Amino acid sequence: MSMSMKRYLWGSAASALVLGLTGPVAAQANPQADTQAASQDAAPQEESQLDEIVVTARKTSENNQRAAATIVAVSGEELSNRGVSDPQALEKFLPSASLRRQGPVTQVFIRGVGTRSDLPNFAAASALTYNGLIVQRYGTFGLTSDLDRVESIAGPQGTLYGGNAAGGAVNLFSARPRNDGSGRASLEVGDFEAFRASVAANVSLTDDLSGRVGFDYNTRDAYYSAGINTQNNYSGRAGLLYSPSDDFSTYIFYNHARDTGRPITTLVASPFANPDPYQLRTTGVNGNPIDGRFTRQDNVSDIIGTNVDFNIGGNEFTYIGGYIDFTADYEYYVGLTGNQLQVFDHERQFSQELRWNRTLGNLKLSSGLFYLRNLTEFNDSQLRFTSATASTRVLLNITDQENTTTAAYAQGVLSLSDRLRVTLGGRVTRDTIDAEGVGAIAAGQTVGPRIDFDRGATHTDYKIGVDYDLAEQVLVYANLQSGYIPFGYNPDVAPTPIVPESQLTAYSAGVKSRFFDNRLEVNAETYYYEYENFQAIQFVNETGRSTVLNAESSTIYGLDLSIRARVTPDTSLNAAMVLQRARYETFNGVGYNFNDNQMINAPDLVVQAGIQHTFSLGTAGDLEARADTFYSDGHFGSFNNFPNSRQQSYSKTDVSITYTPPSGMWNVQAFVRNLEDEAVYTALQAGTTITASGSGGLEAPRTVGVRFGVNW
Repeated sequence: MSMSMKRYLWGSAASALVLGLTGPVAAQANPQADTQAASQDAAPQEESQLDEIVVTARKTSENNQRAAATIVAVSGEELSNRGVSDPQALEKFLPSASLRRQGPVTQVFIRGVGTRSDLPNFAAASALTYNGLIVQRYGTFGLTSDLDRVESIAGPQGTLYGGNAAGGAVNLFSARPRNDGSGRASLEVGDFEAFRASVAANVSLTDDLSGRVGFDYNTRDAYYSAGINTQNNYSGRAGLLYSPSDDFSTYIFYNHARDTGRPITTLVASPFANPDPYQLRTTGVNGNPIDGRFTRQDNVSDIIGTNVDFNIGGNEFTYIGGYIDFTADYEYYVGLTGNQLQVFDHERQFSQELRWNRTLGNLKLSSGLFYLRNLTEFNDSQLRFTSATASTRVLLNITDQENTTTAAYAQGVLSLSDRLRVTLGGRVTRDTIDAEGVGAIAAGQTVGPRIDFDRGATHTDYKIGVDYDLAEQVLVYANLQSGYIPFGYNPDVAPTPIVPESQLTAYSAGVKSRFFDNRLEVNAETYYYEYENFQAIQFVNETGRSTVLNAESSTIYGLDLSIRARVTPDTSLNAAMVLQRARYETFNGVGYNFNDNQMINAPDLVVQAGIQHTFSLGTAGDLEARADTFYSDGHFGSFNNFPNSRQQSYSKTDVSITYTPPSGMWNVQAFVRNLEDEAVYTALQAGTTITASGSGGLEAPRTVGVRFGVNW
């Protein structure tokens, strides 16, 4: 670590401590409060106070204000009110996360740590989980309806999560059954012929057994001309919760999803070629028609799993097991040439985790065993047009692959006094890949390189942390922890080369504080990452081949700040800011020099802010007005930082007004999303040269609609 970076880190840590000291006399809570005080049955807060948020991102239930980490939690009700229908929309709540979408794939970047490739030959760098199960990138559709909450934890999670969580994790938790017969339903309509219907209901089967079923259907017309990128998807889920005592519960869940809309395109030029970027040209470079009828997708996902919790003599055990089976099968236009990419990916995943928690005097222990096996059948090809009517189907990749991961981990929190605690943790992980197939055909070749890859590696991660109750409801902490991205391989080179693993070492220090009788919350964390061997991977549309380079060293450092305030019983404010610098420090070789380039999807500044106010109408009910805005600084979609891969800075604002009668049994909401009508790239790739145009796909334009909801 350079001397200037050390000065930055300690200076930011000192600033965080000053924040914690600005008002300790106004705080009220017991500094010895622990996770037991933050249980799901915690007493409700007064209307004029902020609510207490229980999180499990660190694999134990705890009050978020007692967790020595940056964790953002969002309730399922808020997700529904804000119209979240896919994982990418979660980023409007998660300031440190950038979720990019390409086809059905969700690419998760947290504080600049993520993977640009969708090929199975390279691991994801930040994790997305569903009820504790890791979900691979192609299987992330159909997971965002009927959720209890979403939690995001930032920073390398090598100890608790292992590989694929070097940047952190985004965790989705479905709503569990309740033994009260309650339920909800909603109907939403909007422009672009948008229609969404959702329902979920609880069923009391016995005193100890309850069930829940849910269904969500979502459809709309195309945002783009030529009928490209329509929506037609549904998901259904069912769950059983058996809880005969406080010491034992079993939750069994099933989720099924299918998406048959027209997939998104990457035909949009960068910079924009048309005043209306959603207006696409009618023909490709070689004269072939651009028409949504020639695109397709049929993506199907099935997830079945179980969460078992039981307590035996003070030993708390949690078992998480699951099976995931999904198929992504789609074809869409890519790049400015107007060629079509066909992708087929069928994956079957088996995973198990057994966790043990125990308190021994002043020591809280958490340890576990983890196993995952993923079987992949993958192939993609490209339809390359040579004229308006002539084309050639070119094979890009055929892969049969088996990934296995086994791990053991342990973490302990030792209370040295009523105020001071020390955390030590470690994890040992074994990763293997066994793959065979054929890579992409290079120019002038008739057969692609043979894929023959069989390799295993063992990796060790660690965590060292300290946290201290500086005052009542003011927690300060510091962590040193590591994470990694498993090794991979380049399928387009023979003999099949190894892409070495990436390693992150993270230094962080932060403060979590509540003031003014639980009306103001200020949390801040400063961080510094040493990132070795960044896996720089990019698929080139024009050639259908992957470019794989490696940055020897990169650094990421910044400040993550969040504020919540209950100004009055009827008015709430929230704000968040991530100010960071993510750069490749040493990234050069024969014919290229990307030293000091900005890392992919890592803006220097992200700001979120929102205000919510409830107007009482007396005996007529309530009217709630809400506005939320999101600002992102300009950043790049490619590691070469070509101007044609730059997403310009933008802001997007959602506004809504909701009426609820005195009974609270129903509500009606009118909304506008993306009020500014900003055209924002969801995937962006540089052109083949610094002067050529780049290409990408776009997120939704401005949309308006009405939503009606019923609760019982």
